[in-house]
Amino acid sequence: MGKIFPNPVPGIKAMTRKASLYDICDQPILEGECPTPAGFNLRLIYKKLAGHPVLKYLILKGCRHPAISLTEISPYQEMMRKAMQANADNWQDPLWIETTFSSLARLLDSIENPRWQQREKAEQLDNELTRTDLQKMIDNCLQDILRIWDKDKNDPWFPVAAQVELSGDDHMDGKNFINVLQGVGSFEYKNITVLFALMRCFLMTNPVRLRFIRRSYRGICEPMSASFAWIWHRIAFSDVNFFEHLLVFLDSDASRRHYARLVPVLENLLRYCVCSSQEWLETPNNHIRHPAITCLPKDAEGRPLCRLSEDALQKKRDLGFGDFVPDTDTTFLTLAMARKWLVFVQREQLTADKVLLEACESLLNYPWVEIISEYQVGGKYSSNPPTILITKPLDYEGAVPIWFDKTFKRDGRIIREILGNEICPGHNMDILDAILVNRKQWLALEGENLAFLQRLLDFHYRAFASGNFCHETAFKYYLPEIYVYYLGRMYRTYSTLADIDKRILDPKGKIEDMRRIAQQYCKDELVGYSLNAFDAALAVSALVLLAYEPRHDGVIAAGLNVLNQTMGEGKGRHLYRAYEWNRMRHPTRILVGSEVATSLFVLRACTEAMRYLKNEESINSGT
Repeated sequence: MGKIFPNPVPGIKAMTRKASLYDICDQPILEGECPTPAGFNLRLIYKKLAGHPVLKYLILKGCRHPAISLTEISPYQEMMRKAMQANADNWQDPLWIETTFSSLARLLDSIENPRWQQREKAEQLDNELTRTDLQKMIDNCLQDILRIWDKDKNDPWFPVAAQVELSGDDHMDGKNFINVLQGVGSFEYKNITVLFALMRCFLMTNPVRLRFIRRSYRGICEPMSASFAWIWHRIAFSDVNFFEHLLVFLDSDASRRHYARLVPVLENLLRYCVCSSQEWLETPNNHIRHPAITCLPKDAEGRPLCRLSEDALQKKRDLGFGDFVPDTDTTFLTLAMARKWLVFVQREQLTADKVLLEACESLLNYPWVEIISEYQVGGKYSSNPPTILITKPLDYEGAVPIWFDKTFKRDGRIIREILGNEICPGHNMDILDAILVNRKQWLALEGENLAFLQRLLDFHYRAFASGNFCHETAFKYYLPEIYVYYLGRMYRTYSTLADIDKRILDPKGKIEDMRRIAQQYCKDELVGYSLNAFDAALAVSALVLLAYEPRHDGVIAAGLNVLNQTMGEGKGRHLYRAYEWNRMRHPTRILVGSEVATSLFVLRACTEAMRYLKNEESINSGT
């Protein structure tokens, strides 16, 4: 007789099998009643997001967490049951949040991030591109830009896309995750943050499936590759940046041959920012009524003006962005560009849209330094402190949070900080620049206004002098190279000040110290290693704006060489790929950019370089 083997113990295989997201979430989320609005929302977005057939069966269902067996899922199921039962008071209780989601926070802490950015030491260049080479790049960019603008004859625009990355923010550890949940006011945002955090935990421990979501890349800014899932939109933040790039180009057009073509484009962009995207707010302490610029404008009937399809708008709501608050960054960028347009029109004696000119003048005619000073950390007031503290290591003293004060009514409750509020160095540099651009009208170098400005300058100085500006963790919306580029823009404005005003603003020469640190960073950390096209455009613009010398030593030339070599990399008829221009770190990693956005940044870089390298003009002459 053959040897008789005992039957295996029933369920032993199931007991050792590792758990998936669906093993944890299906039962607590999909079964039973939804007693609260927050629970109903959680079930809805779980069905939409985790239940999406492609995402579920191609990627997530096969992701099993190596540290969680089926016998160990009860704490995570209990966590999701509590989330389903949560009411508004629970979600506003920091201790309840920390206790309920502590197991998920520990999972996030266990994640090891791959090295996404692939960079090698770059070779030093001896040769510069010729004037003809630069002009060809400028012409090609302009052709690409105008081709996109002309696609919609009735309502032209420059499309920008958002790409959601389920792998999440590399720096979203347990502490940051809990801080985000405690810092935002919207339970929709909290729910989607929890789901994205769970997905991150399962994806990051399954490298084969992760490759469907994210791969390593050359350079610093991440290329945007998932075009099938892009959410297209038009927002004032993009338009005001594009306006500046085209204005810089137009200002270099001594022949004026592009004026007739580009002036209407510039007016369209600025009109969308100054007029279409304006809404009214009141400061939290002195109750000054003032306009502000929002990135989600609506018409009189409540329909969005940002070119979002109904499907895309619903996706935005599902991501927690259904209600939006005007931001300080877009507002102050618009204030700077409104002034630059008024100056440009007057200097060039242009026949321009009078209604738009009057709107620009009206927008500037508010006490903007007094308005923004009500939000400054370490200023006279403490009414609107940052509620999310994930931008580390930064000393927030002197900085301003991103969102203006705006409340929403939900079920009889007043909801504050619906998206949270946080400090990012980038938008604070834009605020400093805009105030310097408008310093005379706003009396920025006098009294309390000067005190505000010097506290803000000290915030930036500490970020540079400490080296903290080099850390990606110090930023919410940008990468360090964007911040350095913004410093260059501010430095150009600072260079237009009279010597006496420079001494009033900065008696210890901190701005010059920041400039030297930034120049070295561009030379050693940016151009010194391999870059992609978007990185190179930022590096070239920053170096020129910071008046880098010696200008012909090959550093600027190296960045331009990257732009020349990568020209034609874009799909279809685009010159360049779309890249991570800016980003969100929560509720998950979201990249924002487009192919035409890259062309606009490259146009700016090549225009600046042409003037600085070939025309040998002092860049401090400014716009």
